[in-house]
Amino acid sequence: MRDYEVTRDGTVLTIVLGEELAVGNAPMLLEELAAYKDQGVERVVFDATRLTYLSSSGVRVIFYCKKYLSDNPEVVFMNCNKDVLDVLDLVGIRPHITFRGER
Repeated sequence: MRDYEVTRDGTVLTIVLGEELAVGNAPMLLEELAAYKDQGVERVVFDATRLTYLSSSGVRVIFYCKKYLSDNPEVVFMNCNKDVLDVLDLVGIRPHITFRGER
């Protein structure tokens, strides 16, 4: 199930997430993001306004963006809820991501 939308504006890649980023859609998103590898993406913005569930498959997408998409792009999470923030704290990636509009 494709529960996300990816758009590019110059060097910024925006990913509007649906209710979950998990095994049902994360591999598809990873495949789509691979097309942007080494294509000059400097910032990846995840709009997590609707996101309520993030699995390990979803965390893998975030790691991919930070480590492999380009040379250390800024990764930004917008409108993250507490449950998602807790998952990102648990896996230790939160210090490497910028957060805006936590809820």
